[in-house]
Amino acid sequence: MLGIWEVIIIEKEMCWLWLATLDGIAAADITELLKSFGSACDIYKEESFKGISGIKPALIAKLKNKSLLAAEDIIKKSKQIGAKIITFESKSYPEALKYINNPPYVFYLRGEVPDWKNRLNIGVVGTRRATEYGIAVTKRICAGLAENGVTVVSGMARGIDTVAANTAIESGGKTIAVLGCSIDRAYPAENAPLMNRIIENGAVISEYPPGAPTRKLNFPMRNRIISGLSRGILVTEAPKKSGALITANIALEDGRDVFAVPGSIFKKSSEGANALLVSSAKAVVSEWDIISEYMREYDFLNKPKKRGKDLSDKKPKSADSGSVMLYDTEKYRKLSETEKTVAALLLEGNMHIDDIKRESGIEMSELNRTLSVMELGGYINKLPGNIYKLNI
Repeated sequence: MLGIWEVIIIEKEMCWLWLATLDGIAAADITELLKSFGSACDIYKEESFKGISGIKPALIAKLKNKSLLAAEDIIKKSKQIGAKIITFESKSYPEALKYINNPPYVFYLRGEVPDWKNRLNIGVVGTRRATEYGIAVTKRICAGLAENGVTVVSGMARGIDTVAANTAIESGGKTIAVLGCSIDRAYPAENAPLMNRIIENGAVISEYPPGAPTRKLNFPMRNRIISGLSRGILVTEAPKKSGALITANIALEDGRDVFAVPGSIFKKSSEGANALLVSSAKAVVSEWDIISEYMREYDFLNKPKKRGKDLSDKKPKSADSGSVMLYDTEKYRKLSETEKTVAALLLEGNMHIDDIKRESGIEMSELNRTLSVMELGGYINKLPGNIYKLNI
């Protein structure tokens, strides 16, 4: 027997499914309705809609259809394919997505529900007609992002999207694909194997339920979701007229960061990305140009996989405590105590200079000297954004 809270959750889900799947109703219509009503259930319970401004007669006629048969059918089909139904009131609905223009009030998810709050999502978009250059830079940057804990978000389209998703998986990372078709269909069809890999290594998302028809309008509409789920959007290769630029412009409107990879000024395939760099985007030549923007917010970033027996899981102490590195090589025995403290911190993962100072307690003037000496000695590398990496 279901408890009262389970009944309430099921009722809310049914109301949202009813509203989101009414024939001819769009996310923009629901946004308008919610200005007058608190939730989908409040809309469902309303009978007359009299005295409510902004609601056209054609929409009222649709709202008077209170049948829940379509909602019940969606629940049944979703269970058959293992898809989760996430509504605007679900606990697992991503908070950032709620504040975009006309968010998807219901979406369907296959795979693992992402850790929306603690994972850094970067959308990677670009042309469907990717050149060798576009493929190469997308692979290089997405591999670096995935290896450093960043989730790659794409639209699973041909070209750059496909390269981005495949590379993230091959690099041991997570990826999210936002479909422009129903949750039970791979589009393009040749990406069916990729879709299955994404389900196993992340999540596939769609605002269209199982069996929903595929319309051309769906694909540009899904771009707002790619942007909404992402902290920033990276355009690796795109001509002037490209869906990737639509996504980038949506991202700018939603207050997201936009990055772009420079391309040849003689290639049409790079005209769109280059135009973004002139107007609004940050130039990117490696994953570090993106990661450095978020190092202070996401402490899991740049944590290298542990290799060999030389690595210690223990949190290092400050130089004053006399902490030492657990290395067996002559190279690291030659370090001073201050240098060993820095090395011990970097053993835990790449760090910004401000974080090294805070964790070690070393004065900035001394720390700068120490880092310079260690870099000259080949013990560490300085990465873009004042980030330091230990050479193991």
